[in-house]
Amino acid sequence: MTELVCTEPGLGIELGTAFQVLSENGSEWEILLGNEYRRINKRSGRVTGWKTPPKFECKDIQKQNVK
Repeated sequence: MTELVCTEPGLGIELGTAFQVLSENGSEWEILLGNEYRRINKRSGRVTGWKTPPKFECKDIQKQNVK
């Protein structure tokens, strides 16, 4: 399971807020953000088409649980 964590707050989204990745393809993740499905660019970490924060970073939950 993959989550995106907010690394640059903006538009009411606080630093450290986590969002579950619903789907992904080669260059984008999709999350539910503010009751709308939004695509997040994997390279920039920004919502596709937005030039302002918030900004996100990938956090793979399965890797953290493995000892």
